[in-house]
Amino acid sequence: MSTPIPLESLLRQNPAAPPASTSNGQPRSNGNGRHIGHANGNGHGIPEIELPIGPPLEIDEPHEAVDLSTPRHTWGKKARLLKAFLLNRPVWVTWQVTYNCNYGCSFCTYWQNDFKPHEENSLQDFAMGARKLSELGSLIVSLAGGEPMLRRDIHQIVDVIARDHFPYLTTSGSGMTTKRARQLWEAGLWGCSVSIDYADPDKHAQHRGVKFAFERAVKAIEQLMEARTDLSYQRVQIISVLTDDNLHEMPKLCELARKLGVYWQVQPYSVMKTGNERQRHLRGATEVLLDLKRRYPETFHTNRLYLERFDEAVNDGISGCIAGRAMFNIDNQMVVSKCVEFNLTEPCGNLRSEDMRTVLGRLHEANERNTCTACWYSCRGEVEVLYEPRGFLNSMHSFLWQSRRQPGLNGVSQGD
Repeated sequence: MSTPIPLESLLRQNPAAPPASTSNGQPRSNGNGRHIGHANGNGHGIPEIELPIGPPLEIDEPHEAVDLSTPRHTWGKKARLLKAFLLNRPVWVTWQVTYNCNYGCSFCTYWQNDFKPHEENSLQDFAMGARKLSELGSLIVSLAGGEPMLRRDIHQIVDVIARDHFPYLTTSGSGMTTKRARQLWEAGLWGCSVSIDYADPDKHAQHRGVKFAFERAVKAIEQLMEARTDLSYQRVQIISVLTDDNLHEMPKLCELARKLGVYWQVQPYSVMKTGNERQRHLRGATEVLLDLKRRYPETFHTNRLYLERFDEAVNDGISGCIAGRAMFNIDNQMVVSKCVEFNLTEPCGNLRSEDMRTVLGRLHEANERNTCTACWYSCRGEVEVLYEPRGFLNSMHSFLWQSRRQPGLNGVSQGD
Protein backbone atom coordinates (compact mmCIF):
# COMPACT_ATOMS: atom_id res chain seq x y z
CA MET A 1 0.00 0.00 0.00
CA SER A 2 1.15 3.54 -0.63
CA THR A 3 1.76 6.09 2.10
CA PRO A 4 -1.09 8.36 3.26
CA ILE A 5 -1.78 11.38 1.10
CA PRO A 6 -0.53 14.60 2.73
CA LEU A 7 -2.87 17.49 3.45
CA GLU A 8 -0.96 19.56 0.89
CA SER A 9 -2.55 17.41 -1.80
CA LEU A 10 -5.78 19.34 -1.24
CA LEU A 11 -4.16 22.58 -2.39
CA ARG A 12 -4.77 23.51 -5.99
CA GLN A 13 -1.80 24.82 -7.93
CA ASN A 14 -2.04 27.62 -10.45
CA PRO A 15 -2.17 26.04 -13.91
CA ALA A 16 -1.32 28.06 -16.95
CA ALA A 17 -4.31 30.02 -18.17
CA PRO A 18 -5.76 28.50 -21.35
CA PRO A 19 -6.51 30.67 -24.37
CA ALA A 20 -9.68 32.73 -24.20
CA SER A 21 -11.21 31.41 -27.41
CA THR A 22 -11.48 28.29 -29.47
CA SER A 23 -9.63 27.66 -32.70
CA ASN A 24 -12.50 29.18 -34.70
CA GLY A 25 -12.32 32.43 -32.74
CA GLN A 26 -15.53 31.88 -30.75
CA PRO A 27 -15.51 32.50 -26.98
CA ARG A 28 -15.25 29.26 -25.11
CA SER A 29 -18.05 28.35 -22.73
CA ASN A 30 -18.16 25.68 -20.09
CA GLY A 31 -20.54 22.80 -19.58
CA ASN A 32 -23.35 24.79 -18.03
CA GLY A 33 -23.39 27.36 -20.83
CA ARG A 34 -21.47 30.17 -19.17
CA HIS A 35 -18.26 31.66 -20.51
CA ILE A 36 -15.11 30.67 -18.71
CA GLY A 37 -13.38 32.94 -16.26
CA HIS A 38 -16.10 32.81 -13.60
CA ALA A 39 -15.39 31.67 -10.08
CA ASN A 40 -15.96 27.98 -9.46
CA GLY A 41 -17.82 26.01 -6.81
CA ASN A 42 -17.18 28.02 -3.65
CA GLY A 43 -17.24 31.42 -5.38
CA HIS A 44 -13.56 32.21 -4.86
CA GLY A 45 -11.98 31.29 -8.16
CA ILE A 46 -9.02 29.10 -7.23
CA PRO A 47 -9.59 28.17 -3.57
CA GLU A 48 -6.94 27.88 -0.92
CA ILE A 49 -8.33 24.50 0.10
CA GLU A 50 -11.13 22.35 -1.22
CA LEU A 51 -12.20 19.12 0.40
CA PRO A 52 -12.32 16.16 -1.94
CA ILE A 53 -15.98 15.28 -1.49
CA GLY A 54 -17.48 18.75 -1.71
CA PRO A 55 -20.63 20.21 -0.18
CA PRO A 56 -23.83 18.19 0.20
CA LEU A 57 -26.23 18.60 -2.71
CA GLU A 58 -29.96 19.16 -2.43
CA ILE A 59 -32.05 16.35 -3.89
CA ASP A 60 -35.79 16.15 -4.45
CA GLU A 61 -36.20 12.92 -2.51
CA PRO A 62 -33.93 10.78 -0.33
CA HIS A 63 -32.58 7.63 -1.94
CA GLU A 64 -35.01 5.45 0.01
CA ALA A 65 -37.97 7.34 -1.45
CA VAL A 66 -36.91 7.11 -5.10
CA ASP A 67 -39.00 4.68 -7.12
CA LEU A 68 -36.46 2.06 -8.21
CA SER A 69 -36.95 -0.97 -10.38
CA THR A 70 -35.66 -4.43 -9.50
CA PRO A 71 -32.13 -4.83 -10.90
CA ARG A 72 -31.83 -6.92 -14.04
CA HIS A 73 -29.48 -9.89 -14.04
CA THR A 74 -26.08 -9.13 -15.57
CA TRP A 75 -26.53 -11.50 -18.49
CA GLY A 76 -29.99 -10.07 -19.15
CA LYS A 77 -28.45 -6.60 -19.42
CA LYS A 78 -25.72 -7.90 -21.71
CA ALA A 79 -28.34 -9.45 -23.98
CA ARG A 80 -30.26 -6.16 -24.09
CA LEU A 81 -27.07 -4.27 -24.92
CA LEU A 82 -26.23 -6.66 -27.74
CA LYS A 83 -29.80 -6.35 -29.06
CA ALA A 84 -29.51 -2.55 -29.05
CA PHE A 85 -26.26 -2.83 -31.00
CA LEU A 86 -27.77 -5.18 -33.59
CA LEU A 87 -30.81 -2.91 -33.99
CA ASN A 88 -28.52 0.09 -34.62
CA ARG A 89 -29.61 1.85 -31.43
CA PRO A 90 -27.29 3.80 -29.11
CA VAL A 91 -25.08 1.63 -26.90
CA TRP A 92 -23.01 4.27 -25.07
CA VAL A 93 -24.12 7.30 -23.07
CA THR A 94 -21.77 9.79 -21.45
CA TRP A 95 -23.52 11.38 -18.47
CA GLN A 96 -21.90 14.44 -16.89
CA VAL A 97 -22.69 13.89 -13.22
CA THR A 98 -21.41 17.35 -12.29
CA TYR A 99 -19.34 20.07 -13.90
CA ASN A 100 -17.79 20.98 -10.57
CA CYS A 101 -14.11 20.07 -10.38
CA ASN A 102 -11.39 20.55 -7.76
CA TYR A 103 -8.52 20.07 -10.23
CA GLY A 104 -7.12 22.56 -12.74
CA CYS A 105 -6.11 20.41 -15.71
CA SER A 106 -4.18 22.11 -18.51
CA PHE A 107 -6.19 20.33 -21.22
CA CYS A 108 -9.67 21.09 -19.86
CA THR A 109 -11.67 24.13 -18.74
CA TYR A 110 -14.43 22.57 -16.62
CA TRP A 111 -12.61 23.63 -13.44
CA GLN A 112 -13.40 27.25 -14.41
CA ASN A 113 -17.16 26.65 -14.36
CA ASP A 114 -19.62 28.93 -12.65
CA PHE A 115 -20.86 26.02 -10.56
CA LYS A 116 -24.44 26.06 -9.23
CA PRO A 117 -25.18 22.83 -7.35
CA HIS A 118 -28.90 23.62 -6.98
CA GLU A 119 -29.28 23.50 -10.79
CA GLU A 120 -27.71 20.07 -11.19
CA ASN A 121 -29.53 16.77 -11.57
CA SER A 122 -31.23 15.41 -8.49
CA LEU A 123 -31.33 11.73 -7.66
CA GLN A 124 -34.89 11.70 -8.98
CA ASP A 125 -33.60 13.13 -12.28
CA PHE A 126 -31.13 10.27 -12.57
CA ALA A 127 -33.86 7.71 -11.84
CA MET A 128 -36.18 9.22 -14.45
CA GLY A 129 -33.37 9.49 -17.00
CA ALA A 130 -32.28 5.89 -16.43
CA ARG A 131 -35.83 4.68 -17.03
CA LYS A 132 -36.06 6.61 -20.29
CA LEU A 133 -32.70 5.23 -21.42
CA SER A 134 -34.01 1.75 -20.70
CA GLU A 135 -36.45 2.17 -23.58
CA LEU A 136 -33.41 1.86 -25.86
CA GLY A 137 -32.00 -1.19 -24.09
CA SER A 138 -29.31 -1.66 -21.46
CA LEU A 139 -26.55 0.84 -22.21
CA ILE A 140 -22.99 1.49 -21.11
CA VAL A 141 -23.30 4.71 -19.09
CA SER A 142 -20.04 6.59 -18.56
CA LEU A 143 -20.35 8.76 -15.43
CA ALA A 144 -18.03 11.69 -15.90
CA GLY A 145 -17.69 15.40 -15.20
CA GLY A 146 -16.09 17.55 -13.75
CA GLU A 147 -15.22 15.27 -10.87
CA PRO A 148 -18.05 12.79 -10.12
CA MET A 149 -16.64 12.01 -6.67
CA LEU A 150 -17.58 15.54 -5.59
CA ARG A 151 -21.18 14.28 -5.45
CA ARG A 152 -21.75 12.84 -1.99
CA ASP A 153 -24.56 10.75 -3.46
CA ILE A 154 -22.45 9.26 -6.28
CA HIS A 155 -22.97 5.70 -4.98
CA GLN A 156 -26.73 6.29 -4.98
CA ILE A 157 -26.54 7.59 -8.55
CA VAL A 158 -24.70 4.40 -9.48
CA ASP A 159 -27.39 2.31 -7.78
CA VAL A 160 -30.12 4.06 -9.78
CA ILE A 161 -28.35 3.53 -13.11
CA ALA A 162 -27.03 0.01 -12.46
CA ARG A 163 -30.50 -1.49 -12.25
CA ASP A 164 -30.84 -1.45 -16.02
CA HIS A 165 -27.45 -0.33 -17.35
CA PHE A 166 -23.67 -0.68 -16.99
CA PRO A 167 -22.32 2.34 -15.05
CA TYR A 168 -18.69 3.28 -15.51
CA LEU A 169 -16.98 6.01 -13.48
CA THR A 170 -14.08 8.23 -14.52
CA THR A 171 -12.27 10.06 -11.71
CA SER A 172 -9.01 11.78 -10.91
CA GLY A 173 -8.97 9.78 -7.69
CA SER A 174 -9.96 12.79 -5.64
CA GLY A 175 -12.27 11.98 -2.77
CA MET A 176 -11.86 8.21 -3.02
CA THR A 177 -11.66 6.16 0.16
CA THR A 178 -11.93 2.43 0.71
CA LYS A 179 -15.40 2.96 2.19
CA ARG A 180 -16.61 5.01 -0.76
CA ALA A 181 -15.09 2.52 -3.19
CA ARG A 182 -16.98 -0.31 -1.52
CA GLN A 183 -20.20 1.72 -1.64
CA LEU A 184 -19.73 2.17 -5.38
CA TRP A 185 -19.07 -1.53 -6.01
CA GLU A 186 -21.99 -2.60 -3.83
CA ALA A 187 -24.23 -0.17 -5.71
CA GLY A 188 -23.46 -1.95 -8.98
CA LEU A 189 -20.55 -0.02 -10.48
CA TRP A 190 -19.28 -1.96 -13.49
CA GLY A 191 -15.84 -0.37 -13.63
CA CYS A 192 -13.78 2.67 -12.73
CA SER A 193 -11.14 4.58 -14.71
CA VAL A 194 -8.61 6.64 -12.77
CA SER A 195 -6.82 9.35 -14.75
CA ILE A 196 -3.01 9.36 -14.81
CA ASP A 197 -1.29 11.09 -17.73
CA TYR A 198 2.37 11.09 -16.67
CA ALA A 199 4.44 8.44 -14.92
CA ASP A 200 6.47 11.34 -13.49
CA PRO A 201 4.51 12.45 -10.37
CA ASP A 202 5.65 16.08 -10.65
CA LYS A 203 4.57 16.36 -14.29
CA HIS A 204 1.21 14.79 -13.57
CA ALA A 205 0.66 17.22 -10.69
CA GLN A 206 1.68 20.18 -12.86
CA HIS A 207 -0.74 19.31 -15.66
CA ARG A 208 -3.58 18.40 -13.28
CA GLY A 209 -3.11 21.57 -11.25
CA VAL A 210 -3.04 19.84 -7.85
CA LYS A 211 -0.11 18.81 -5.70
CA PHE A 212 0.29 15.06 -5.18
CA ALA A 213 -2.31 14.31 -7.88
CA PHE A 214 -0.28 11.26 -8.91
CA GLU A 215 -0.11 9.86 -5.39
CA ARG A 216 -3.84 10.43 -4.90
CA ALA A 217 -4.62 8.58 -8.12
CA VAL A 218 -2.46 5.59 -7.19
CA LYS A 219 -4.02 5.50 -3.72
CA ALA A 220 -7.50 5.55 -5.27
CA ILE A 221 -6.57 2.59 -7.51
CA GLU A 222 -5.39 0.61 -4.50
CA GLN A 223 -8.57 1.44 -2.59
CA LEU A 224 -10.77 0.45 -5.53
CA MET A 225 -8.94 -2.86 -5.97
CA GLU A 226 -9.09 -3.60 -2.25
CA ALA A 227 -12.82 -2.83 -1.99
CA ARG A 228 -14.12 -4.92 -4.91
CA THR A 229 -17.05 -7.10 -3.91
CA ASP A 230 -17.44 -9.25 -7.05
CA LEU A 231 -14.25 -10.13 -8.91
CA SER A 232 -16.23 -11.72 -11.76
CA TYR A 233 -16.89 -8.37 -13.41
CA GLN A 234 -15.63 -5.33 -11.47
CA ARG A 235 -12.70 -3.76 -13.30
CA VAL A 236 -10.28 -0.95 -12.49
CA GLN A 237 -8.11 0.79 -15.05
CA ILE A 238 -5.82 3.74 -15.60
CA ILE A 239 -6.86 6.07 -18.42
CA SER A 240 -4.33 8.47 -19.92
CA VAL A 241 -4.80 11.51 -22.15
CA LEU A 242 -2.19 11.60 -24.92
CA THR A 243 -0.90 15.13 -25.57
CA ASP A 244 2.06 16.77 -27.25
CA ASP A 245 4.58 16.01 -24.50
CA ASN A 246 3.81 12.61 -22.99
CA LEU A 247 4.14 10.00 -25.74
CA HIS A 248 7.41 8.86 -24.18
CA GLU A 249 5.52 8.38 -20.90
CA MET A 250 3.15 5.79 -22.37
CA PRO A 251 5.39 2.72 -21.87
CA LYS A 252 5.96 3.77 -18.26
CA LEU A 253 2.24 4.23 -17.68
CA CYS A 254 1.48 0.82 -19.16
CA GLU A 255 4.10 -0.71 -16.89
CA LEU A 256 2.60 1.14 -13.90
CA ALA A 257 -0.79 -0.36 -14.69
CA ARG A 258 0.77 -3.82 -14.92
CA LYS A 259 2.44 -3.43 -11.53
CA LEU A 260 -0.80 -2.22 -9.94
CA GLY A 261 -2.69 -5.15 -11.49
CA VAL A 262 -5.15 -3.01 -13.46
CA TYR A 263 -5.99 -2.34 -17.09
CA TRP A 264 -4.67 0.64 -19.03
CA GLN A 265 -6.42 2.72 -21.69
CA VAL A 266 -5.40 5.81 -23.64
CA GLN A 267 -7.25 8.47 -25.60
CA PRO A 268 -5.94 11.57 -27.42
CA TYR A 269 -6.47 15.15 -26.33
CA SER A 270 -8.95 17.13 -28.43
CA VAL A 271 -8.52 20.78 -29.30
CA MET A 272 -12.25 21.20 -28.66
CA LYS A 273 -11.56 21.22 -24.91
CA THR A 274 -9.37 24.32 -24.74
CA GLY A 275 -8.73 25.58 -28.27
CA ASN A 276 -5.01 24.97 -27.76
CA GLU A 277 -3.68 23.47 -31.00
CA ARG A 278 -0.22 22.95 -29.52
CA GLN A 279 -1.38 20.18 -27.19
CA ARG A 280 -2.29 17.78 -30.00
CA HIS A 281 -0.33 14.53 -29.77
CA LEU A 282 2.65 14.03 -32.06
CA ARG A 283 2.96 11.83 -35.12
CA GLY A 284 4.27 8.37 -34.42
CA ALA A 285 1.80 7.62 -31.63
CA THR A 286 0.20 4.74 -33.52
CA GLU A 287 3.50 2.87 -33.84
CA VAL A 288 4.39 3.31 -30.17
CA LEU A 289 0.95 2.31 -28.92
CA LEU A 290 0.59 -0.74 -31.15
CA ASP A 291 3.95 -1.96 -29.94
CA LEU A 292 2.73 -1.62 -26.36
CA LYS A 293 -0.48 -3.45 -27.28
CA ARG A 294 1.64 -6.32 -28.58
CA ARG A 295 3.90 -6.39 -25.52
CA TYR A 296 1.18 -5.99 -22.88
CA PRO A 297 -1.89 -7.79 -24.28
CA GLU A 298 -3.47 -8.40 -20.86
CA THR A 299 -2.89 -4.90 -19.48
CA PHE A 300 -3.34 -2.60 -22.48
CA HIS A 301 -7.09 -2.71 -22.91
CA THR A 302 -7.68 -0.18 -25.72
CA ASN A 303 -9.09 -1.64 -28.94
CA ARG A 304 -6.30 -2.24 -31.47
CA LEU A 305 -8.36 -0.86 -34.37
CA TYR A 306 -8.94 2.34 -32.39
CA LEU A 307 -5.17 2.72 -31.83
CA GLU A 308 -4.42 2.23 -35.51
CA ARG A 309 -6.17 5.51 -36.33
CA PHE A 310 -4.42 7.82 -33.84
CA ASP A 311 -2.06 9.32 -36.42
CA GLU A 312 -4.89 9.72 -38.90
CA ALA A 313 -6.93 11.53 -36.26
CA VAL A 314 -4.21 14.08 -35.50
CA ASN A 315 -3.16 14.66 -39.11
CA ASP A 316 -6.39 14.79 -41.10
CA GLY A 317 -9.21 14.12 -38.69
CA ILE A 318 -11.61 11.19 -39.01
CA SER A 319 -14.97 11.72 -40.70
CA GLY A 320 -18.15 9.70 -40.20
CA CYS A 321 -18.60 10.42 -36.48
CA ILE A 322 -21.29 8.21 -34.92
CA ALA A 323 -22.26 10.76 -32.23
CA GLY A 324 -26.03 10.98 -32.10
CA ARG A 325 -26.49 7.49 -33.52
CA ALA A 326 -24.44 5.00 -31.50
CA MET A 327 -23.61 7.28 -28.59
CA PHE A 328 -24.74 10.58 -27.10
CA ASN A 329 -24.30 12.84 -24.08
CA ILE A 330 -26.45 13.93 -21.13
CA ASP A 331 -25.22 16.93 -19.17
CA ASN A 332 -25.62 17.95 -15.53
CA GLN A 333 -29.04 19.51 -16.22
CA MET A 334 -30.47 16.62 -18.30
CA VAL A 335 -29.77 18.33 -21.62
CA VAL A 336 -29.14 15.73 -24.33
CA SER A 337 -26.73 16.33 -27.21
CA LYS A 338 -24.90 14.22 -29.76
CA CYS A 339 -21.61 14.85 -27.96
CA VAL A 340 -20.31 16.42 -24.75
CA GLU A 341 -18.94 19.35 -26.76
CA PHE A 342 -22.33 20.27 -28.27
CA ASN A 343 -24.70 20.48 -25.29
CA LEU A 344 -24.74 24.28 -25.55
CA THR A 345 -24.60 24.82 -29.31
CA GLU A 346 -26.76 21.93 -30.51
CA PRO A 347 -29.08 20.59 -27.76
CA CYS A 348 -31.43 17.80 -28.79
CA GLY A 349 -33.84 17.98 -25.89
CA ASN A 350 -34.11 17.56 -22.14
CA LEU A 351 -34.97 14.27 -20.44
CA ARG A 352 -36.68 16.10 -17.61
CA SER A 353 -39.50 17.24 -19.87
CA GLU A 354 -39.34 15.23 -23.11
CA ASP A 355 -39.81 11.59 -24.04
CA MET A 356 -36.99 9.40 -25.29
CA ARG A 357 -38.50 8.85 -28.74
CA THR A 358 -38.61 12.60 -29.47
CA VAL A 359 -35.08 13.15 -28.21
CA LEU A 360 -33.76 10.16 -30.15
CA GLY A 361 -35.27 11.53 -33.37
CA ARG A 362 -33.42 14.80 -32.88
CA LEU A 363 -30.19 12.92 -32.12
CA HIS A 364 -30.49 11.07 -35.42
CA GLU A 365 -31.04 14.38 -37.23
CA ALA A 366 -27.96 15.81 -35.51
CA ASN A 367 -25.96 12.78 -36.62
CA GLU A 368 -27.03 13.23 -40.23
CA ARG A 369 -25.78 16.84 -40.13
CA ASN A 370 -22.59 15.90 -38.31
CA THR A 371 -19.39 16.80 -40.17
CA CYS A 372 -17.15 17.14 -37.11
CA THR A 373 -13.67 15.54 -37.33
CA ALA A 374 -12.16 17.28 -34.30
CA CYS A 375 -11.90 14.43 -31.82
CA TRP A 376 -10.97 10.80 -31.47
CA TYR A 377 -12.14 10.45 -27.87
CA SER A 378 -12.59 6.91 -26.61
CA CYS A 379 -16.33 7.50 -26.26
CA ARG A 380 -16.36 7.98 -30.02
CA GLY A 381 -13.56 5.79 -31.34
CA GLU A 382 -13.98 2.77 -29.07
CA VAL A 383 -17.66 2.61 -30.04
CA GLU A 384 -17.13 3.42 -33.69
CA VAL A 385 -14.72 0.54 -34.30
CA LEU A 386 -17.34 -1.90 -33.00
CA TYR A 387 -19.12 -1.47 -36.33
CA GLU A 388 -16.20 -3.05 -38.13
CA PRO A 389 -15.87 -6.86 -37.78
CA ARG A 390 -12.28 -6.81 -36.49
CA GLY A 391 -13.04 -4.09 -33.96
CA PHE A 392 -16.18 -5.90 -32.79
CA LEU A 393 -14.31 -9.16 -32.19
CA ASN A 394 -11.48 -7.30 -30.46
CA SER A 395 -13.85 -5.81 -27.88
CA MET A 396 -16.66 -8.32 -27.53
CA HIS A 397 -14.70 -11.08 -25.84
CA SER A 398 -13.57 -8.54 -23.26
CA PHE A 399 -17.11 -7.32 -22.63
CA LEU A 400 -18.48 -10.83 -22.17
CA TRP A 401 -15.71 -12.15 -19.90
CA GLN A 402 -13.84 -8.98 -19.00
CA SER A 403 -12.55 -9.22 -15.45
CA ARG A 404 -11.68 -12.88 -15.65
CA ARG A 405 -8.69 -11.50 -17.55
CA GLN A 406 -8.13 -8.57 -15.14
CA PRO A 407 -4.36 -8.57 -14.55
CA GLY A 408 -4.74 -8.17 -10.80
CA LEU A 409 -6.63 -11.44 -10.44
CA ASN A 410 -3.85 -13.77 -11.40
CA GLY A 411 -0.64 -11.82 -11.03
CA VAL A 412 0.24 -12.25 -14.70
CA SER A 413 3.64 -10.81 -15.43
CA GLN A 414 3.95 -9.21 -18.85
CA GLY A 415 6.62 -7.43 -20.80
CA ASP A 416 9.44 -8.94 -18.73
